[in-house]
Amino acid sequence: MIRKNIRAIGKSSLIYGVGNISTKFAAFILIPVYTKYLSVSTVGTIALIELLETFLIGVGTLGIFQATWKSLSTQDGSANSRKIICSGFVGLIVWNLIILTILSIAAGPISSFLGIDSGQESRFIYFILANVLLQFGTMFQLALWQYKGKSMHYVLLSLFQLLGIVCLSIYFIIFLSMGLKGAILAKTVTLSIIFLLSIWNILRNFWTFPSLNTFLNLAKFGAPLVLLGLVTPILTLSDRFFLNMFVPLSMIGIYSINYKFGMLINMFLVVPLQRGLLPMIYKQGLKDEMQPIYKDTLFYYSVIGCFLILGITFFIRPVIALVTSSEYLEATYIVPVIAAAYLISGFRPFFTPLVALKDRTDLLGKAAVAGIFICLSINYILISQYGITGAALATILSYTIFTTIVYTISKKVTPMDWNWGRMLKLFLTTLIILIGVLFSVKNWNSSQLLAGLLGLLSFPTLLWAFRIIGEREINGVKSIISFVQNKMRIK
Repeated sequence: MIRKNIRAIGKSSLIYGVGNISTKFAAFILIPVYTKYLSVSTVGTIALIELLETFLIGVGTLGIFQATWKSLSTQDGSANSRKIICSGFVGLIVWNLIILTILSIAAGPISSFLGIDSGQESRFIYFILANVLLQFGTMFQLALWQYKGKSMHYVLLSLFQLLGIVCLSIYFIIFLSMGLKGAILAKTVTLSIIFLLSIWNILRNFWTFPSLNTFLNLAKFGAPLVLLGLVTPILTLSDRFFLNMFVPLSMIGIYSINYKFGMLINMFLVVPLQRGLLPMIYKQGLKDEMQPIYKDTLFYYSVIGCFLILGITFFIRPVIALVTSSEYLEATYIVPVIAAAYLISGFRPFFTPLVALKDRTDLLGKAAVAGIFICLSINYILISQYGITGAALATILSYTIFTTIVYTISKKVTPMDWNWGRMLKLFLTTLIILIGVLFSVKNWNSSQLLAGLLGLLSFPTLLWAFRIIGEREINGVKSIISFVQNKMRIK
């Protein structure tokens, strides 16, 4: 049987994964709308806008969510918990209002970088910055519900955000022909409604006079995590920045659409696991009995991730052909590379809490600075030489190097046996299947669909044959299936 705690992590990941998919899936659902009703250069601009938002959100969070979780773990239920929540929320909003207001002074240069024409369209930048501010209210509310275990609230709000952005985008872009303006305003309207609901709910339930000292204590713990949080946006943003220097805007649009398909593994596996795992680690801490749980969870995550990468590699081209136009097919080869990069990045949520819980977030901050420097250097070198191919290679190299740095720090601060020998066998088996299928398709004129299906079916078989998985894992899968069937019968 799979351990009870691992099942709890899986359940939490599934629930909060639905919420994450709801908030992130809008951009994916809108791909056919963008690619069929907007020019390739406009799609490139939208990609740059999304990445600018990601970067500003990474800066603006100040690590407040993790700091709030850690503080509530010792104060939850006490009168002081209200002060922690209210101070964190109000401080976060005020901080970002100040930063974004200052940033709005540079609206012209930012608009030029995004490829937005001068004139009336340059005013779009103010709506873009407003969208960033509005998202912090939603994010804080979702993080609080995540900690409190209010999964239904979390999912419903996330679904509302998904439906609002998608429906309004379709209406503005297709029926009103508003182009880029429609894509931006769809977010503004939806996020404004959710922001007001979040303010009302948080202040109604947790209002007390905010404490600057409490907010500063939260920020002190979380500030080094800002640098850590910036690594992913910079890893994602920097390739578009350098691509903007070396390739046409239309090529950035083609790259960004294929990049989104590579991020599917992040949307469906990495972030859901992170949403389920991190609160548990912060609550349960570093107890000896929890370490096998974390180790097994990492292994199960890797098995699922490897299976998904095989599926993405074998079947992504016809999927992209179905939902986009032919010009986007020239870059489908980068999709599995990006997927593998995000699978590797998903290892970090296992390592970073082991350092943070020892109050060594300063080490994570230093690691982030090193990771950012390495990332920028690799991106510039490879993109200047190889364009979008170099961007994809820089992504996987950067994630691998940074994840290795974080693991090395966690190993020194909190040593833990992750059973890397077993993981290595898993990765080698995946690589053998991948090479075998691609070789047969290229050299033996095999049907890619048939060869891909055989490759996927051989994956669990080889894992069993090589003793990478055993009776415990098989029984665990059976128990999950039985659990789901019983739930369905009850309903």
